[in-house]
Amino acid sequence: MGASASKIKFRESLTALTTRDVSPEDAAFWDELWKIPSSAEEVFELLTPSNARRLRDERFDNLATLFTQATAQLCQIVETPYTIYFDQALNCVRVLTRVLPFLLEKGDLGENDPNVELLCWGDQGEKKRAGKKKKKKDGKTDEDVSEDEDVDEEQQEPLALLVVHAAMHMMFLPQFTCDFYEEETSPSELYASSSESESDSEESDEESKEERKNDNQTEEKRREARADRETQLEAGLGKVLRIKKGISIHPRPAAVVWAPGVGFTIDGKCLLGNTDDMTNKTMVTRNEQVLNPELAYTRKYDKNRIEVLRLLLAACSDPLFSPADEYNPLASRWMSIAVAADSPNAACLFYSLLNTVISYDPSNSSFGGAKFASDTHIKLVELSAQVLCVLLDCGLSGDPVQFENKHGEAVVPVSEAYNGGFNIFRVLLSRINHGRDLNVLYRGFVRLLRNSFESKNGILMNSQLRLECYQELLVLLWKTLEENPLFLDFILTRCDVCELVVPICYLMNVSRRESAQVGLVHICTFILLKLSGERSFGVSLNRPFRTKLPCDLPLFTGSHADLICISLHKIVVSGSYRLVPLYSCFLTVICNFSPYWRSMVRVLCSFFLMRGTPVANSFNLHLSFVQSLVSSVKLVNLFELFSSPKFLYSGEKAYRHVALLLEIFNNVIQYQYNGNQHLVYAIVRRKDSFGRLASLTLSKAIQQCDKTFPSSGHAEYDADAAEEVAALSIKEVDEKGNPSSREEDDATTTTNGDSTLTGTRERFAPNEAWITELKSSLPMETVDRLLQHLVPVVDDMCERKNGVVDEIEILEVFKDITMVGLLPVPHAIVIRKYQPNQYTSIWFTAFLWGVIFLRSQKPPIFDGKCIELFQVSMNEESGE
Repeated sequence: MGASASKIKFRESLTALTTRDVSPEDAAFWDELWKIPSSAEEVFELLTPSNARRLRDERFDNLATLFTQATAQLCQIVETPYTIYFDQALNCVRVLTRVLPFLLEKGDLGENDPNVELLCWGDQGEKKRAGKKKKKKDGKTDEDVSEDEDVDEEQQEPLALLVVHAAMHMMFLPQFTCDFYEEETSPSELYASSSESESDSEESDEESKEERKNDNQTEEKRREARADRETQLEAGLGKVLRIKKGISIHPRPAAVVWAPGVGFTIDGKCLLGNTDDMTNKTMVTRNEQVLNPELAYTRKYDKNRIEVLRLLLAACSDPLFSPADEYNPLASRWMSIAVAADSPNAACLFYSLLNTVISYDPSNSSFGGAKFASDTHIKLVELSAQVLCVLLDCGLSGDPVQFENKHGEAVVPVSEAYNGGFNIFRVLLSRINHGRDLNVLYRGFVRLLRNSFESKNGILMNSQLRLECYQELLVLLWKTLEENPLFLDFILTRCDVCELVVPICYLMNVSRRESAQVGLVHICTFILLKLSGERSFGVSLNRPFRTKLPCDLPLFTGSHADLICISLHKIVVSGSYRLVPLYSCFLTVICNFSPYWRSMVRVLCSFFLMRGTPVANSFNLHLSFVQSLVSSVKLVNLFELFSSPKFLYSGEKAYRHVALLLEIFNNVIQYQYNGNQHLVYAIVRRKDSFGRLASLTLSKAIQQCDKTFPSSGHAEYDADAAEEVAALSIKEVDEKGNPSSREEDDATTTTNGDSTLTGTRERFAPNEAWITELKSSLPMETVDRLLQHLVPVVDDMCERKNGVVDEIEILEVFKDITMVGLLPVPHAIVIRKYQPNQYTSIWFTAFLWGVIFLRSQKPPIFDGKCIELFQVSMNEESGE
């Protein structure tokens, strides 16, 4: 049958399903439907959204038969994987991928149609009891009934479970998505066989050499193990716990994992599991047993893997049909099946998806005949990232505490595995604990995120393939930072975390003006906020920045702290107005690392070019000095901007922006005075700005507010909304991690502000209580003391030289002046850490599915008409 004839025949079959009742017994019709050659594009083109909904709403029996038969055929192909049926299986996969989202529109989190409920989940309890009664009436004993139940067990399982489990099995179907493999020997059998072979073997010279080699490998592994244990102790996880019984989370058979990376070497050896108390020979045998030949890393199965991953993604898509304010990450039964402890091949799928993503190297796939294959593999990489993020986005967080059985195999306690909300994928991510694996994970993130600018920065433009899944990568990075405390500690103490900072700042900068990329800037901000809550991050940012980025960042000589400041400045000055709620988070990031910022150099001449505050042009200085001095002046300009009436009276809590800037000044003055005289001089020059704020009274505030915002006007900048976003996501602690004394005071304010998150605000008007709160909240004592001591010094110099003073001389004087005993007792460093909460959790879910929806249009897996999780703007001209 030709391609055009097949397409016509397939169209006729689908038309018949939507226009007339087709009996489940019509074998000729159904057999022909499954055997018609078709592509994924044809299935999605011919079964349009309107036809799919008409089939569901008007011919539900036909849809039920279609769904049931497709599921049954997938279960059959899993049991008997013959290659002659693979094309038919692909047809079933494509049809299920197409119809599942329309079923889920009326599923668990959608409208909850009873027909859909019965089809997907059935009434297993009633069916089981009815079956027992019927068989006993037929004269069968309890034993006979039990045997019949065993035979019919698969038929009694709900179709939803069968679909998800079939998809999980098909991820590793021989000759379909992987090569043939041998069943893996259990650790207990491996240990026993190793002991027997030791007693019976006779050592030869070659065996002695091999043993010496193995001894060296063992010693190296022990050194790595000691380093890993030290890292675990630093992260507060303690030692690995041994338990007698548990559910294995070891990938078995390991030979089917799709790519090297975490837990797997390039030559296919599995390195997972603790082998400290096993003999060296046992360890060697074990590695040989789980050998994953290099052919197993072939890309010839990429197309089929993509098809099955789309099916699993469609099966887990019911969050799309829940309103964001009602979404419950524990409510989806479909996703609960996929992430359950008994989900088939879950560990293999986790390592396959993770390694497919992090092992990809765009620089190795640029030229020659591999271009087409690379395009397919890039699609697999992107889809793997999406599916993995989805599977990590439900259930409860995994426990990072390591458990293993007596054979050194990672396990989960039974009590934990069968608790509600258990997610095996989150557990597996949280328990990546070997230094080599954490390094592989980190290097993968760095390599892929740096592709965002390296693909445009080569000698030849576009000399390497460019990924488009940066948003998925950032979500995966965020999930890893949140789930795995060892990973966060590892990248801050053993890696150059600045390698991550550069692509994050680049992506924020190039996305700042695009409304469609607001979510990307949000997640980059949250990552920086998460990292900035750690002291070692602030120290690391002092490393010099030398990378040339292909964007409109100005050239500068400085550190990575300066790079962050430039990027955040660009967003404030020329970013989308929808990024205003992030301003408080931006300042918090800078405030967190400001106590460790050794020197503000030329960077800040770019950072705070804030809406045109003029700089004195009378300096007669060397160019390098002007650049550094102007940078410090512009930092103070930001203070002037946020303390101006336009910003200060834009909301009741708008003064908190000023408070954060004052805290930045205080941190630099108290802890890094010697390297930042230019900032000190800039503060002295703008002493009047600080004085005006210190002397602010209620009458002045009311007068300024009425002048700036007439009675009929409203503030363009909603400072309260911005402050609430930050308040919900930030927790103040000291350097030792203890809650700050100010945290309790802010708690009441945050709670009271929650009700206004979605409400309409009235224009703010200053009052006595607001003035009192502002005065008590602004930490101006350090700056006041600084000005009280240094302003007379500058005035005296000007008087002695008749007003003609070289600013370089003033800076030299500032360097020689000691502030010891003049400033207040150095305040405790306050660090504001990211605090997980339901609002940001829902935001991440909506953001992730929004990205997946936009990137799943070829073919269009999801239709936007009934999506409730976020708003979809439908294009009238484009039709469906």
